[in-house]
Amino acid sequence: MYTAARGPARGTVWLLAAGLVLLVACTPAASSPTSPKPASERPPAAAVSSTATAAEQASGPPPEIRVGHGFAAEENLWLMAAKPELTPNQGRAYTLTFTAFRGNADRLSAYEAGQIDAGTIAAPTAFFAAEQGLPMKLVASIVREAHNPQYHNTTYLALAESGINSARDLRGKTIGIVDFKSATELWARAAVESAGLDPERDVKYVVVPFPAMGESLHTRRIDVGAFPNPFYAAEKAKGGVVEAFTAKTGVPFDEELLLLFMRPEFISRNQTAVKAFLSDFVAATKWYLANLKEARQILLDKKFVQTDPQVYLEMQDWYREPTGRITIDGMNREQDLLLKLGWQTKRIDVNELIDLSLLPPS
Repeated sequence: MYTAARGPARGTVWLLAAGLVLLVACTPAASSPTSPKPASERPPAAAVSSTATAAEQASGPPPEIRVGHGFAAEENLWLMAAKPELTPNQGRAYTLTFTAFRGNADRLSAYEAGQIDAGTIAAPTAFFAAEQGLPMKLVASIVREAHNPQYHNTTYLALAESGINSARDLRGKTIGIVDFKSATELWARAAVESAGLDPERDVKYVVVPFPAMGESLHTRRIDVGAFPNPFYAAEKAKGGVVEAFTAKTGVPFDEELLLLFMRPEFISRNQTAVKAFLSDFVAATKWYLANLKEARQILLDKKFVQTDPQVYLEMQDWYREPTGRITIDGMNREQDLLLKLGWQTKRIDVNELIDLSLLPPS
C-alpha cells in the first residue's frame, strides 16, 4: 500500500485518481476465483534476472502475471479466469493471478509496491500517473465509450416529471457525479458547455456513489444523475425517468473507458509470456463478443458479477475492440480535455505511453 515515505505528491494523485475509474464499484462482485489472497498479503514475486537468456527462462516454470482488476465492465478480461479453456497459452507460456481492488488508489499502491505486474486503469488516471512519473505501458483496450448509438454509453437520467429533457434544461440544477475530477464530472461539464451554459456557474455537482444514484434522483437530492450499466438498465426498467444527455453529448468521439497497463520492466523480462497473454486476451474478447449471453452467464455462475441476471443478461454492452488495439486519436483528444480543464498540467507523449507491438497482428 501507499505510504507517506513514497512521497506526498504522488499519493495525492492516486487519491484524486480513485474517482476516475468510472465503474470500479459499479457492480458488486466476489473476489476473483484466481485470487486466493488480497494483494497486500502476498509478497512481490521474485524478479527474473535481466541477464537471463530466453532459453534459461523457458527452462523454468512459466512466468506468473499478476493482474489487478476492478468490479465492472471488464468481462472480456475476466473470462480469462472464468473460462480458461479460451486461453491456450495459459499454464504454458504464463500463469495468471487476478486480484480484485475496489479502486484505483489501492490498485496503483499495490503496483508501486511490486505486488502486481499489470492492471486495469481509466485513461485519465493513466495520464495522471504518467504525469507523476509512474512507469507503465498501456498495452490493450478493454472497453470504450464509443460515439455510436449501437453501444451503451454512461447516461444521465432525470425524473420524467422534472421537465429536464436535455442539457439545455440544466440551468440552476444539480448533477450527481461519482466523484470530483472523475470521468462523470468531465462528461457532465462537457455536456453543459455544449448546451451554451457555464459548467462553473450554471450548475452544481454532488458526489453520489453509483448504487445510491437512483435513490438520490427520486428523493430529489439531485436533478440529474450519471447511470452506467447495469444501473441504467435497472433504472429504466423501473420507469419514470428520461435521458437528459450521455457521456458522448459533449465528448463526441470514441474514448477508452478502461485499459490494460503493464510494468515496462516486466515486459522486457517476459516478452514472450506477455505476448502470449495478450494473444489469449484478444481470443477471449472475440469469444465474448460472439457469445455475449453465454459469456455473461458464465461470469454470473463464477461470481465475477452479482447483479440481477434478468438485467445483466439483457443489457446493452459498451464497445469492445476485437483486436485489443487502443484508439490513439481518442487518447489524444481526451488528454486535450484534461489539459483544458486544468486537471492535467503537462502533456504526455501518447506514443510513448502506449505499446501496441505486443498484441497479435490485427
